[in-house]
Parts: sequence; C-alpha cells; structure tokens
Amino acid sequence: MQEFIENLKIISESIEVAQKINNYDEILRLDRERRDIMDKIFATGIKKLSEENIKTIKSIAEANEKMISEISIAGTKRAETAHKTIQAIKGYSK
Repeated sequence: MQEFIENLKIISESIEVAQKINNYDEILRLDRERRDIMDKIFATGIKKLSEENIKTIKSIAEANEKMISEISIAGTKRAETAHKTIQAIKGYSK
C-alpha cells in the first residue's frame, strides 16, 4: 500500500512540473497513471489506509482539483484568443 502512495506522490509532483511548462499531453498521461494507482489503492480497501495516507490522498486530490480548474481557465483563454485571431484574419481577407 505504501508503494502506491509513494508512486502517487511522485506522479503528482511530475504533474506539477508538466503544468509549469504547459505540457498538457504529459499532464493527461500522468493523470491516467494517477487514476490507475488510485483505483488500485481503493481496490485493496480504504480500511487498510493509515490516517497519514488518507491525508496524503486528500491533499493530492485537492491539488489536482485546483490544477484542473487552472487548466480549464487557461484553455478557455486560449480558445478566446484563437477565436479573436480567426475573426481578425477573416476581417483582413474581405
């Protein structure tokens, strides 16, 4: 169980690094790994988790929720910028 928790910590740190450099493909790949590990943790049973492990999982979940929100906002801003650029190009081609 502890090995799963350690892997979860490592993946979460890697996700943070990928987010800092805006590597969304890597974030998605790592997120799939994170979900697989979470599935394995919960498949073995929550009762086997220590209080410390539960706190770690909760902390990682909160950080991931914040990250997803930030990525969503960034994606929306990029889409808006792309839309404005397309509108400007269309205006010049008329």
